[in-house]
Amino acid sequence: MVATKKRARFDTASLDSIEKAQKRRLPILPDVEDFMALEVPHPYGILPGGNQFPLSSSFSVNGVVLASTFLLSRHEEVCHQILSFCDGPDLARLAQCCRFLYAACHQLELWRDLVLRYLASAQVNKDNHGSDARNIKDYVLQTMQPTWKDTYVQLMKRGSSTTTAPHVPIAVPGVYSDYYYRLHSCRTFCIPKQWLEPQDVQKKKNLPFSVPCIPFSEMTARRFYNDFENANCPVVVGQAASQWQASLKWNTEDNDSYLMQQMDGHDFRATSGAAPLSAQFTFPAYRQYCHWDPAVLEEAPLYLFDRTALQPNSRLWKDFHPDLQLACPYWDSTACPQHDLFALLGEGRRPDHTWLIMGPKRSGSVFHMDPNATHAWNAAIRGRKRWIFYPPGFPPPGVHPSADADSVALPLTVGEWIFQFWPEHVDRLLHAPQEERPLECTAFPGDVVFVPHGWWHMVINLDEGLNIAITHNYVSQSNLPNVLKFLNEKQDQISGCRDRVESIKPHELYDTFIKSLQQHHNSWLEEALAVPQWTCRAWNAPTSPTTSARGKVSQVAKRRNCSEQSTAPTLASEQPSSSTSNTSIMARAKLVTEKDEPNSFSFSFSF
Repeated sequence: MVATKKRARFDTASLDSIEKAQKRRLPILPDVEDFMALEVPHPYGILPGGNQFPLSSSFSVNGVVLASTFLLSRHEEVCHQILSFCDGPDLARLAQCCRFLYAACHQLELWRDLVLRYLASAQVNKDNHGSDARNIKDYVLQTMQPTWKDTYVQLMKRGSSTTTAPHVPIAVPGVYSDYYYRLHSCRTFCIPKQWLEPQDVQKKKNLPFSVPCIPFSEMTARRFYNDFENANCPVVVGQAASQWQASLKWNTEDNDSYLMQQMDGHDFRATSGAAPLSAQFTFPAYRQYCHWDPAVLEEAPLYLFDRTALQPNSRLWKDFHPDLQLACPYWDSTACPQHDLFALLGEGRRPDHTWLIMGPKRSGSVFHMDPNATHAWNAAIRGRKRWIFYPPGFPPPGVHPSADADSVALPLTVGEWIFQFWPEHVDRLLHAPQEERPLECTAFPGDVVFVPHGWWHMVINLDEGLNIAITHNYVSQSNLPNVLKFLNEKQDQISGCRDRVESIKPHELYDTFIKSLQQHHNSWLEEALAVPQWTCRAWNAPTSPTTSARGKVSQVAKRRNCSEQSTAPTLASEQPSSSTSNTSIMARAKLVTEKDEPNSFSFSFSF
């Protein structure tokens, strides 16, 4: 109680001082302008539309070309949608027509989508022909060229002895587009220096909106259960994973030969909320992708979020699980009392629970809640991660869940949310009541973050090259009442068990889990069933009144009904926005649902 009172007094004083410092432009919190200092200029020379008239006299250009460029740039979003229906040869031909089309036809996402669709068609061919297919691994990216366009050309020329020089972007003058420039801004926004400060510096600031960081040597099981898991509050367990074999063997590029050896012969799924399809990579290919130049990485990089890499008793599993049991006994699934209650269902029958996560700089997950009302822990093995949390029942600015939490309208990428809603986020940090206030932290390699159930959270990878983490979702006594209600009342939202033959299906999961609990933890079950209502605001509270309706977005993300290997939501429908000023980078995602996602693709290539 004493600690609580101290914090309450500190909150008021520090928030006032932080707000005053912000007004004096002191670097306590990043401002949206801090993100706008782009890491690299646009590789094709595109400038914001406002530059068109003051700079138009600085170079001489043919009047016809200028007129065509002007007309195309007035309908840039429509133009981009049309280009998304073109194949590779058509894009190459159109790129020769004028300056604007040269830049527009080389947008990274166009060539990425062509590669993903080609791989999907190869997957269908493999499924239809089995071992008779030309190459059953045609649907896996075995190696990556310097850009998506080069990778596409390599796939089209597979088996050919001819070589093609890599594509070199040309920065052409005279192309102005707010739409394409904002896409580039979302790809290459600057990482604020406040996010990269050493842990001791961040801890000394003791900001009231920082996630608590407790050294793992001070985090006892009793303290974790009482202060964080039962209280449903996030915490960073500082350097809990620093001595895991995974941290010692995976944490630098010099160790990648070990990972290549352990992952040889396996491929891994990577996806993005802004991509129409997922992709299968070998580890060497995905490593190449993560080391691409920032100028050629797309706005929402493909994020490797694979549930198959850390199977129990595998070599990679042994690199972290025994050490986890020693460093963090409160997350030991074999401990007594049992910590991971879904384990009662059996390894193959339970919902997906442990993932290997990899991604390049600026990759990550947009705001979401973890599936099935589960808690989670996330261990940063290589690279730093920025976490932004919002309490249950109080969605972040720009995030608008439906009443039953089955669908949510939100920006599809990290950059979109930052550029549109960062000022509102700062306002919530400084002025929201304590129970509604968001929390932030940077997890450094070796840190383990506890993610309580029902909390909205966004994660951003901060370092160049390959960022690696391990995450695990679980059910314990603390969230058991809400998990049972979720399994019973929201079967259409249950995830992680629909696409595996051996898994318990959603309509059977509640009854099967009840029977397992009756056999092993009947007293816990009786206590959980005696709880009459949801104990977490995520499922029993309306949208927060403090959430601003300004700048509503037009995409609606809906939970996938099969293999949820990525936390990034999948589009289900599109709604027009009433705000014309905020739609230019929002209203541009393709609609993909499980029932609409194509099983095959038809292409006409003419070289």
